[in-house]
Amino acid sequence: MSNDDHYAGADNQSVLAFVDADIMSGKDELAREELLRNVRRYKSTGVSPLWVNWLRQRADLRFVCLVRDLAEFNDFMLDVVRSVDGVRETRTMLSFGGRADIDTLLDLEMEVSPNSQMVASSVLIDVRPGLDRQCFQTLLDLPPHPDVRRVWLLNCYHSDDADLMMLLLGKNVAALTGYVMSWIRTADGVVDTEMSTVLDWRWLASPDTIVELCELFFTHNYRGQFRSDGNRW
Repeated sequence: MSNDDHYAGADNQSVLAFVDADIMSGKDELAREELLRNVRRYKSTGVSPLWVNWLRQRADLRFVCLVRDLAEFNDFMLDVVRSVDGVRETRTMLSFGGRADIDTLLDLEMEVSPNSQMVASSVLIDVRPGLDRQCFQTLLDLPPHPDVRRVWLLNCYHSDDADLMMLLLGKNVAALTGYVMSWIRTADGVVDTEMSTVLDWRWLASPDTIVELCELFFTHNYRGQFRSDGNRW
């Protein structure tokens, strides 16, 4: 399998949108509940809300949508998200493809919660231009780790925030931090990283829809594995 197969999305018409909603101080609970209610109620083939996270450090919401119609996504952002009282600003990151472990992805709602011992972290990765494909492949081929599982590796090269995004699931923050320092930041082509802890995970889509998403979006996604050599991690 070539690097190009890993690098591109399976469907050029589909985009994965990560939206961070910055909540105004003093309106945290009300704004979060209204935003969550709006997003959960939204039903459309053009924009499909998939899941929502609470970001521990910023007390903000991050939700993820599968976007098939960018014009509709624009209306969705204006009418469903930015119209909520208490939303101070929004930031959107788009991804056009990547790799994922479906089994781990489906288990995240049980694994990631305020009462869970497991910790999930989103790692934004800056890559040196010209080494993009090489760096992507290097991160795909990282060896298994006893305390950390990789959920996905996505490309987001057009974004100002990062070039790659990796989601990690680990036993504790120390294990995740050590993994980022020892394995990700030392990979050839990695310029910098930023790690944020995901405190909560709520599905807005059914497991069948998530499996459909993975088959549609994640190129050559082998169920239960991440590495191209067929070894589980």
